[in-house]
Amino acid sequence: GYGAIFEKMLKNDNIDILLNTDFFDLKSHIPKSKKIIYTGPVDRYFDYKHGTLEWRSIRFEKEAVPYDDYQGTSVMNYAEPEVAFTRIHEPKHLHPEKEHKKGTSLIIKEFSEINPDEPYYPINTPDNQSVYQKYLDETKSEKNVIFGGRLGEYKYFDMHQSIAKALATY
Repeated sequence: GYGAIFEKMLKNDNIDILLNTDFFDLKSHIPKSKKIIYTGPVDRYFDYKHGTLEWRSIRFEKEAVPYDDYQGTSVMNYAEPEVAFTRIHEPKHLHPEKEHKKGTSLIIKEFSEINPDEPYYPINTPDNQSVYQKYLDETKSEKNVIFGGRLGEYKYFDMHQSIAKALATY
């Protein structure tokens, strides 16, 4: 669904794309007058000078199970503390029009964990919000940098919210 939006948008001559490139390897070479949309961790942008923000990460485990239909839906959430995973995805329900192998289904269990190398969801505690507020104040001095997305704004966004925010920012 979102692929066509991004393909069309990124064809614009005003947008430069560098793949497999660490922004911080280039940051000092980017002219101060160049507009940047930064969607990485806001604390990393400022070299963690006010501390490290905490993030929850996720890990996925795939499993083929001997059922035509394991759970009857594409995603089932598990909020019970005694259950090790937070949800199970069963992708075949996303494409019911496709023919699927009988007698088996792929399920993907999603586990919460802390992995500083893979930030997904902000951990919204008063301490983290206090640290983020310091970074938010710092962002105001970066006149040609737009901080956006979950990592840049230390806030959870669903995709529809991300797109609405991007359009409003534009």
